[in-house]
Amino acid sequence: MRKLKPQVYLDEVYPGVGYTTKTVINWIKTGKIKGVQTPSKRWLVLMDDKAESNVSSLVKLLEAAAA
Repeated sequence: MRKLKPQVYLDEVYPGVGYTTKTVINWIKTGKIKGVQTPSKRWLVLMDDKAESNVSSLVKLLEAAAA
């Protein structure tokens, strides 16, 4: 399991799309992606090391957006 800062997550999963880190934090808060808040109140995205899980996360996010 990797812990990524929201900007690093965006750079890896959505390069050049234009989403903001606030969007990623909102996704964490609504349960669309896995994440945790550190004791210093920063947010981190939890990603599995497997590439398949990243694809399935993207599919789930797109399905949620279409609903």
